[in-house]
Amino acid sequence: MPKISRTTIDNVISRVDIVSLVGEYTRLEKRGSDYWGCCPFHNEKTPSFHVIPDRNMYKCFGCGAGGTTLNFYMEVEKVTYSEAILALAKKTGVEVIYDGNAVDYKPEDNKKDQYKELYTRVAGSFRYLLTSTEQCKDVREYLSGRGINEETAEKFKLGYAPRDRFWLKNFLRKKNYSDEFLNESGLFSKKNPDVSFFSDRLMFPICDRMGNVVAFSGRILHGDGPKYINSSDLIQYKKGETLFGFHLAKQSIRQQKAAILCEGNMDVIAYHQAGITWATAPLGTALTEDQLKILQPLADELYLSFDGDGAGQKATWRAILMARQFNFTVRIIRLSGGKDPAEILLNLGAENLSNQVNNAILDSTYLLSALADKYDISTPEGKTRASMDYFQYVDVLQSDIQKESCLEQLCETYQLKPEAVKADFENRSSALKKIETFRNKPDKSVEVADIKPNAEVRAMLAVISNLDFFPALRNSLTADDFEDATARDMFISLEECYREDSVTLDNIIRHCNNDGLQRLITKAVTTDEFTVNTEQTVKDSIRLIRKNSLGRKKEKLMNEIRQLSLQNVTLEIQQKLDALVTEKMNIDSELLKV
Repeated sequence: MPKISRTTIDNVISRVDIVSLVGEYTRLEKRGSDYWGCCPFHNEKTPSFHVIPDRNMYKCFGCGAGGTTLNFYMEVEKVTYSEAILALAKKTGVEVIYDGNAVDYKPEDNKKDQYKELYTRVAGSFRYLLTSTEQCKDVREYLSGRGINEETAEKFKLGYAPRDRFWLKNFLRKKNYSDEFLNESGLFSKKNPDVSFFSDRLMFPICDRMGNVVAFSGRILHGDGPKYINSSDLIQYKKGETLFGFHLAKQSIRQQKAAILCEGNMDVIAYHQAGITWATAPLGTALTEDQLKILQPLADELYLSFDGDGAGQKATWRAILMARQFNFTVRIIRLSGGKDPAEILLNLGAENLSNQVNNAILDSTYLLSALADKYDISTPEGKTRASMDYFQYVDVLQSDIQKESCLEQLCETYQLKPEAVKADFENRSSALKKIETFRNKPDKSVEVADIKPNAEVRAMLAVISNLDFFPALRNSLTADDFEDATARDMFISLEECYREDSVTLDNIIRHCNNDGLQRLITKAVTTDEFTVNTEQTVKDSIRLIRKNSLGRKKEKLMNEIRQLSLQNVTLEIQQKLDALVTEKMNIDSELLKV
């Protein structure tokens, strides 16, 4: 694009209030005529970031960062000078005027903005199709069935990608976009550039922190395929540096001084509809340090709302350790009454969901409970192993007071003597040697010959031998659907690889922390044991595992219903009873389909 005029630049600089701008990234307190806060560019506990409004300048006495309003925006948003001017012009309502005789024009200088404009236009088209066409009636009914109202759908700009995979390319050609530009946009197949990457899917626009559409996530509603597919990294979008819904949540995060981190898009949307507007989510990957850096200037606390299955628990563990390194206080939301926030909102209402958020527990309490489930803490060996794992959490805490308090909590919870815990904590290597003999004892569960080749294990071996079938498996099952522990571990390993965008045999074997299981997988793959009728084997296995899982869930629900029916009925008990009955009816309906 031509060079931006000096008049435009001067108008933008004069219009931007540096205090308001910086205040979008960190909390500022007025001291005299100036403002101070924690630096958004590095991790600090004591405010050393100085903003001088009279000069439109800032200076950090911790890391040395400093400069003008434009310098700040360029650094915090990682954009060029021209991109900063254009973004701030849009923010302040300044008309952008260009010099007519620019000889240094390069098309790539403005590629990011061009693709943001393209994605915004496509999001608008998808939105129109969802709201105004008869072909999307079932999609609207799906959203209504999930309890998502029109106001929320509009807020998140939800849309629909047509089933016709050639429609989008033809539509954009008519808008005078070149094939070369479109082929590099990430909207079309690399093998067949005329075919849309997204088709027949509910579309979730992904926005940068300023609200510009930069990518998409699409959920399948009909047929087979991955439940969600997401845009890959693009010139205008890096998924590890972006949070879904952050542009809508950042003001509430700043006010609450806290953020909820969810598993996925629908979780964020459900929380926002319930009035809990400080929820956001990573985008198809494990939580990253860059995402925590986005939240750090605005929030002191993080609430984790991940799935309760094996993969979700591992994600929670990793998120806790990473967040504590950034000095966040961490709480865990343990959802009940539904499989996700959307179901809880639909069945129990916004107040119930809000109460569950308010009852979130500290990460230390959560971990002690989770480790007690993982190990048999009725034995000395189980207590030792649980303590060794817990010490990893204590290590990342940022103050000695925190460490001491958490070690005291460990002693109280597991009934341990403080002297013994302190000794093992301070001399970890010696403590580990004490349980080495127990770790090295032959464990029949890890020997190839002793892993029972039941239907669940064979299903997972078939999928690992033919990884193209894993999306179909994960769309139908979760880790909790597996009764066999070995099969469940295999599923969790695959799920972790999937979330890391690295579903390869090497990576799967690396995630299996079990020598016997690694050998079993290697044997199955190398002997071509599962190369015949694999698709039918997988389909039959899914049906059987799902049926057995639903049967177990139904029996558990019936027990809960019987217990609640014997209690004095209060409004809260009646609501829970109604929710359980509804869930049982849903299971009965699913069993008929299996």
